Amino acid sequence: MWASLAAVSLVGLLLLRLALWRPLALVGREPADGYSRLAGVVHVHTTLSDGGGAPEEVIRAARAAGLGFLGITDHNNLDAKPFEGYHDGVLVLVGAELSTPAGHVLGVGLDRDPAWRFAGDGQDGLEDVRDLGGVPFAAHPLSARADLRWRGWDLPGPWGLELLNGDSDARRAGPRLLLWAALYRLNPGYALLRSLSPVDDLLRRWDDMLSKRDVVGLVGADAHSRLPLTKAHALRFPSYEALFSQARNHLLLDRPLAGDAAADRAAVLDALRRGRFYIGLDALAPADGFRFTVEPVAPAGGVRWTMGDHVDPSIGLRAVAGGRVPAGTRLVLLRDGQKAAEGAESLAALLPGSGVYRVEARVPGWPVPWVITNPVYVHDEAIRERRRLAAAWPGPPAAPREARSLGSLEGSPMFVAEADPTSRVNADVQAPKEGPEGQDALRLSFRLGTPTEARPFTWCALVNRQARDLSPWTGLRFRVRGDGEYRLWVQVRDVNPASADEGLEWWLASVRTSVEWREARLPFSRFRTINPKTDGRLDIDATRALVFVLDGASVKVGTAGTIWISDLGVYR
Repeated sequence: MWASLAAVSLVGLLLLRLALWRPLALVGREPADGYSRLAGVVHVHTTLSDGGGAPEEVIRAARAAGLGFLGITDHNNLDAKPFEGYHDGVLVLVGAELSTPAGHVLGVGLDRDPAWRFAGDGQDGLEDVRDLGGVPFAAHPLSARADLRWRGWDLPGPWGLELLNGDSDARRAGPRLLLWAALYRLNPGYALLRSLSPVDDLLRRWDDMLSKRDVVGLVGADAHSRLPLTKAHALRFPSYEALFSQARNHLLLDRPLAGDAAADRAAVLDALRRGRFYIGLDALAPADGFRFTVEPVAPAGGVRWTMGDHVDPSIGLRAVAGGRVPAGTRLVLLRDGQKAAEGAESLAALLPGSGVYRVEARVPGWPVPWVITNPVYVHDEAIRERRRLAAAWPGPPAAPREARSLGSLEGSPMFVAEADPTSRVNADVQAPKEGPEGQDALRLSFRLGTPTEARPFTWCALVNRQARDLSPWTGLRFRVRGDGEYRLWVQVRDVNPASADEGLEWWLASVRTSVEWREARLPFSRFRTINPKTDGRLDIDATRALVFVLDGASVKVGTAGTIWISDLGVYR
């Protein structure tokens, strides 16, 4: 009996301690580095995709959590655009999380809702974010779910990385999540903190990327406030407010926001793009008073640099970190991923030379750093230029060694227009003298129909069903123009007896049109398949059709327009 009472009392004391736990108290001075700080959260889902709350609820939660900015990023759509702007002091940015074969691309702050769909490959997704004025990041790169992991590590461009992700944290927690979910109502902040797992593997991966180019790291809430139980039922767990209070991106701005939504949006996106911010685990302790700067050793009239900045190493430099921190915090200065200096609650250290410098602030007893800063880059101009080239978007491809028109190859180059019964195409696809230099072109005039239960897939296409051996060639080459911006699927169909599509497997790549003529070169290596019975490779020596197609995954239903294609051929 006494043992039972003792056990019950012990459990009661533990539950009381959990219920009474509060974020850690801070010591140290407020930073006097001249920057205006702004805390916010990105990677948030609403009922416009698979989130549990409507945009209005999400914005109320952001306000209750004290956020300065909020990045809504529903899956593959910008339907939250009407909510962009200020809402009672919270600046709302709207972007999207794009699903690609390389993994998910988080596009923060896209300028407009395009007519074309986010449905291309990994490079298409990154370029879509770029072309819409957003900032691209690889979402949940080391997710416990294999299909959510990032596989586009070699993709070009200056994309960043989610270092912390709410969904990944929950999946890594495994059975521990059930325990802390049961205790969530007693103290949401503490329960979510205790579900965190170490992210050291991802930090090492980040350091490896940083050895080659600038890479911005951020925290994505991946907030859904919805835990599915069955197809029809889900728990509203955890709340948006609890997730928004757990971890934040703390931006360093040259001046406070002015209340002008357009100008302030540009300032926030600029800070995210440059990496002028740090990640703070605010549920553990408020992180808005942290600092990390690099300064000249000799006084220089208040000159200093901070996260995301580039500094010439020719002058003597020192790193300064600290500010308002929990008692006992260990500050570690990392140079190219290796410890360069360490301090208790504050840090001041001479920089030994060129390198990528960042700081981690760790509180004893917790598996994830309380603060992770973006780097300060200390390099001479030659190294900076090398790193800039490593982060550059791909330029125009080199001229092919040889190019041939499709009409010069064996077989008919004739195309016909086809569509499902709900869509419309013009049967006359020949466009004499409508090419870029007055040559002949193909013309697809279309209106994409609305799917129905009986016909869930609608499409419009130019189709050529000629058998060809294209094995001597590297890829397809053509010029394309539209009367608007559209995504156009390019299909190469090869023989696969296991396929349900008349023994053919459809391999896809995509191009985007503009109102100007563009040259497109699609290497056969870039084509992918979604066939569940794929034989694993595109047999270009056994091609049976070339198709240009629009469907609901490439443009919005009801879209009408015209696309021209000229100079269709192959290259190597």
